[in-house]
Amino acid sequence: MSVQPRHHSLNRRQLVLTGAAAAGLGSLGWGSAALAQGSAAPADQLDRILRSKVLRVAVPQDFPPFGFTRNGVLDGFDIAVARMLAADLRVTFKTVPVASSDRMAALLEDRVDIIIASLGKTAERERDIDFSAAYAPTYIGVFGEAAAPGAADAAAALKGRRVGVVRGSLEEAELKAQVPQATPVLFDSSAPLLEAYVRHAVDAFAAGNVVAESIPDTALRERIRRLAVLRQSPCHIGVRKREPRLLARVDAFLVQARSSQALMVNAMQWFKHSLSPDMFRDGKG
Repeated sequence: MSVQPRHHSLNRRQLVLTGAAAAGLGSLGWGSAALAQGSAAPADQLDRILRSKVLRVAVPQDFPPFGFTRNGVLDGFDIAVARMLAADLRVTFKTVPVASSDRMAALLEDRVDIIIASLGKTAERERDIDFSAAYAPTYIGVFGEAAAPGAADAAAALKGRRVGVVRGSLEEAELKAQVPQATPVLFDSSAPLLEAYVRHAVDAFAAGNVVAESIPDTALRERIRRLAVLRQSPCHIGVRKREPRLLARVDAFLVQARSSQALMVNAMQWFKHSLSPDMFRDGKG
């Protein structure tokens, strides 16, 4: 299907699900121009990607809904973002599934061109690689079945309620600092925490929004609502240091994907219970 740049009548869901998002987002015209300009200078990573017509992407190997195998096919939010970026570059993409602990090494050892694997930005990581703008407004929050009208009322709504949280975690510290009226119930990991919530041993739980999406009971997961946001923890695309053109190209793609709402539509498919469209209006995702 031939799609003209900025053809706004194209269904946004088609952009996300078919991988033709980049064309719908608007061809930025970097392909031939980048090659022409790069011919007179040493090739950088963007040149190499465009010339090989392959984008190698480190993606999550078993971390739903970001990346996981379904019916023998790798799928998920990060896989969809990688597909959209490759389409915008007019190249094919090669997924390289990696464990969380291997994401940085895969990039630094040139096994991949970029990381799209639920990567958070930290000062330590920034010493080794560069980060794009945020592409997903993931966060730490309190979740339960009774929706609160807003963060200002969440503390009062949680007063005296049993809130499960992993012992010694950032979530525990944020919960105690921001919602002191709640009664923390500590667990050693996310698995027993969710089991307790399913059994109604706790009234709510504090965790990353990804944890809320992983509840196996579909009916219960459908009833989950965000009661409070404790801390923003957005995801970024990782790029090697000293690759300014590639980083700028990725950021330009994200600007277009955000303004066209393709990122939002994609996120709603995978994070339908813990993200909302309004979370994409402040530039965080």
